[in-house]
Amino acid sequence: VLGSVLGVGAGVGIAVGLMKLMSGMGMQLSTDDLTIAWTTPALGLLLGVVVTVLAAYLPARRAGKVSPMSALRDAGAPSDGRAGAVRAVLGLVLTGAGGWSLYAAATADKATSGSSLLGIGVLLTLVGFVVIGPLLAGGVVRVLGAIILRVFGPVGRMAERNALRNPRRTGATGAALMIGLALVACLSVVGSSMVASATDQLDKTVGADFIIQGDQEFTFIKPQMVQQIKATPGLERVTEYKLLDATLSTPDGKVSKNETINAADATYAKDLRTKTVAGDLADAYRPDSMSVFEGFAKEHGIKLGSTVTVGFKDGRAAKLTVRAITSDDVVIDKGAMYASIATAAKYVPASRMPLDQLVFATAKDGQQAAAYASLKRTLHADPALTVRDQTDYKKVLKDQIGQLLNMIYGLLALAIIVAVLGVVNTLALSVVERTREIGLMRAIGLSRRQLRRMIRLESVVIAVFGALLGLGLGMGWGATAQRLLALQGLNVLDIPWPTIIGVFIGSAFVGLFAALVPAFRAGRMNILNAIATD
Repeated sequence: VLGSVLGVGAGVGIAVGLMKLMSGMGMQLSTDDLTIAWTTPALGLLLGVVVTVLAAYLPARRAGKVSPMSALRDAGAPSDGRAGAVRAVLGLVLTGAGGWSLYAAATADKATSGSSLLGIGVLLTLVGFVVIGPLLAGGVVRVLGAIILRVFGPVGRMAERNALRNPRRTGATGAALMIGLALVACLSVVGSSMVASATDQLDKTVGADFIIQGDQEFTFIKPQMVQQIKATPGLERVTEYKLLDATLSTPDGKVSKNETINAADATYAKDLRTKTVAGDLADAYRPDSMSVFEGFAKEHGIKLGSTVTVGFKDGRAAKLTVRAITSDDVVIDKGAMYASIATAAKYVPASRMPLDQLVFATAKDGQQAAAYASLKRTLHADPALTVRDQTDYKKVLKDQIGQLLNMIYGLLALAIIVAVLGVVNTLALSVVERTREIGLMRAIGLSRRQLRRMIRLESVVIAVFGALLGLGLGMGWGATAQRLLALQGLNVLDIPWPTIIGVFIGSAFVGLFAALVPAFRAGRMNILNAIATD
């Protein structure tokens, strides 16, 4: 109950901090409107108590089954071996089922079914790795011992044997770190793949050199500013881009409300090289013509030459001929329906025509740098507008995804802190249990420095064990999630190896840090008192 109360209080504080952070990022949020429903702390308290009781149930049940005579022996109950075998089989079954679910998710044809399989696969593999942790600890720790610990001589071998002495404890301790690092690795892969895919789409589809838009979502570009942009020296073409609300009546007799027509100059077909499954996008900018996206066409039985009645919200209805059907396998302007500004102007009065949301500009050959500088000078009169070249735009995409991931990483850091406390508790308990053993080792010549090093190495190998499992599991989750994102046009899988390697190295320092207090306590033990301990 105490932990739940502290956790609810900390959670509210974090929520307020996140709201202030997002407000600082330009999001329209105010901490004055912070609302905390009574269900939030109530559910937190209830969940904390229930989880704690459930976590204690199995150890309590196991302790209750130990007979008094078995408790007097140093060895565990005879059933420990059978319980370990059952646990290993159960862990293998869960992990195998989770692996199959992840494979099925990666090969799914639809994102909806694939996302369900991904969720099941993540849950099963996570639980499976936790259950099979003791079995994995025996093998992985031996390999790590051969690679890392053997160079430290007898002290390293003793650290390895201490980690292997109780594989169940080592597995449980490493699992706490594994969970946090698995989520970090998964989100890193997904975020990096999103940035790489969007960058790849920009390179393949955007033909314009510069994109002019407002800093805020609802900042529009005034007509006089558009004229100044068109008058900027060094530009070959300038394309205006507007969004118009409309209601569409399709050939199947259905009416689609709250649709959007992306109206642009005909040169937009050069500025955005969107894939089509039928027709040529340039034809959509002919008089009384338009394009629809693939999903909309299939849903309403639209083909090239079909007529769609477009009722512009601020104007009259128009009968437009479908000249192109764009692919759904895109990221930029996914699900857009295009028409020319000239077509829209025939049915929407000039006084009610919306302002431009974007303006695209292309420089003359060899004049990109000069045109970029000229555009910046032109837009200096309107600070609300920003001009970006493709390099700038890629950086904005990366920064936006990075800001979101950083907030999530901050929350995941709490899970890693809990894992560090788990390592500290494990080592502290291990030191207490081995008090007499530590006294004997000190009596036969082990120095305080060597003793502290042994405990630190044991902690490092446990942390690295958890990191290996977590990073491997997280990269598997992230790769599977990317395959689902590929159905939405994000086709590039990018594994951020610098982040993965940095996290792996950082986990070793986490283990080193977690061992400081237990190692210091062990080094200060009185040798005679330690030997005399029962």
